[in-house]
Amino acid sequence: MTSAGGRDNFTGGRVGVIGAGIAGLVTAKVLRDDGFEVVVFDKEDAPGGVWIEARTYPGLRTNNSRDTYAYTDHPYPESADVFPTAGQVREYLASYVDRFGLAPMLRLSTEVIRVSEVTDGFELKVCGPDGVEDLRFDFVVVCAGVFSTPQVPDIEGGNEFGGVLLHSSQAIDPGLVAGRRVIVVGAGKSALDCAAWAGEHARETTLVFRKAHPMLPRFLPGGTPSDRTILNRFAESFFRYHRQSRIERFLHGPGKKLTERYWRVVSAVMRLLLRSPKIMTPDAPLPAGIENLGVGDEFFRMARRGRIALRRDSIAAFPGGRTVELVGGQRLEADVVVFATGWRQELEFLAPDLEKTVRVEGRFRLYRHILPPTLPRLGFIGYGSSDACQLSAEVSAHWLSQHFLGELDLPTADDMHGEITRVGQWLSEVMPARPEGYYLGPYLAHHIDDLMRDMGLPVRRTDNFISEYFDTFLPGRYADLTEERLQARVRGARRRRYVSAGGSLGGVAAITLAYALYRRLRAST
Repeated sequence: MTSAGGRDNFTGGRVGVIGAGIAGLVTAKVLRDDGFEVVVFDKEDAPGGVWIEARTYPGLRTNNSRDTYAYTDHPYPESADVFPTAGQVREYLASYVDRFGLAPMLRLSTEVIRVSEVTDGFELKVCGPDGVEDLRFDFVVVCAGVFSTPQVPDIEGGNEFGGVLLHSSQAIDPGLVAGRRVIVVGAGKSALDCAAWAGEHARETTLVFRKAHPMLPRFLPGGTPSDRTILNRFAESFFRYHRQSRIERFLHGPGKKLTERYWRVVSAVMRLLLRSPKIMTPDAPLPAGIENLGVGDEFFRMARRGRIALRRDSIAAFPGGRTVELVGGQRLEADVVVFATGWRQELEFLAPDLEKTVRVEGRFRLYRHILPPTLPRLGFIGYGSSDACQLSAEVSAHWLSQHFLGELDLPTADDMHGEITRVGQWLSEVMPARPEGYYLGPYLAHHIDDLMRDMGLPVRRTDNFISEYFDTFLPGRYADLTEERLQARVRGARRRRYVSAGGSLGGVAAITLAYALYRRLRAST
């Protein structure tokens, strides 16, 4: 079996991985276990990516519960909170590095300045404690993350503002807001987190936002983490994927009204459980705005207590001193303004010819959100960001490793480009707020199914349709992927025993028919 890169053997090579966050660590482990020589570069002095202490604001927790925000073979300890804090995530990632012996592969405090294509590989120019070096690699995997460069709007008078202006990722000092007047800009998860922290510690807190986004409570009545009811195949079928089963074609075709009603009910229940003020109601029910779905219990509690003022507006200018002028004409006084206004995705370390191939008109052009069709030795992990990013990154790393080993049959470059265009059009329709095309959000199972089919591995991961479709889509379903791939390489993929819905109905029908015949025969005798 030969991949698009022309490799037809099962030996490894030398791989440079850029980034030591969630995606970079698992990619390094998968590639190392497949026989590659791996070096991981990160400009920070600790692994963890967005979770390092220098980038996490006070009060930050995961959107996911610990059972879904984990690698397949490394669960959180029972001592961690159900929704882990930033510190607990850092401890978890450090334990992952220790358990699987990843530290020798890490070159921290080392920034990749330039990635250039050379014959049979790439040259990386890196700058670290020992100065600038030029290093050769057979393959490169970019795991630098989609939260790369803080995005702060350029507002008139900002340079003259008498207080503090900063991005949410820079608001790491717990004492920054103490006793001060604070404005938080935005309505996404980071904005609500920052506003909740300020609401507890600041003198005054105001949230200024243009548009409300859907939010979840952390727990449902009875104490069930809310993500466990959403991360399953049943719930995901109500989202319109670009490739659909028969049931999904019904739900998004003749049964569209049923699907719309389902989402209206879900949206209403979420607002009820959060006791959300009317001003924070999204303009449309789910799935509209699903790309900005977050968890915001703490914020809504503070808002109900009157600790956070809500202004649906935007900042027009900083007219002088510590005054903030809104587009609607209102003026507020503030000592600190925190912009929770998102990120720009930068690939400044890629040589211009590579960058132009990977991104066209601001959109990533990656097959399966992993591979540039004409650059078969360059991969991207973490650029199909999902609602369970460890899991999607880990399965993607297996897919890419299998490709680098020459074990993956791929379409032609032209066919891959066609698929990228088709998927991009679908993404622009279902998640218009993420125009870069890197975000998959709730389409977790569908995307992983595509990767599993490509690898020739079983898509169904349980033994019956009830657990497959209604149980939480936990990472442990994929804990044996390395062994499965090895077995498939040696013996071919093995079929799993699986009782489908049709098989179950057929079995019930057969038993019913047999019982009816038995009753008739018994009555006749």
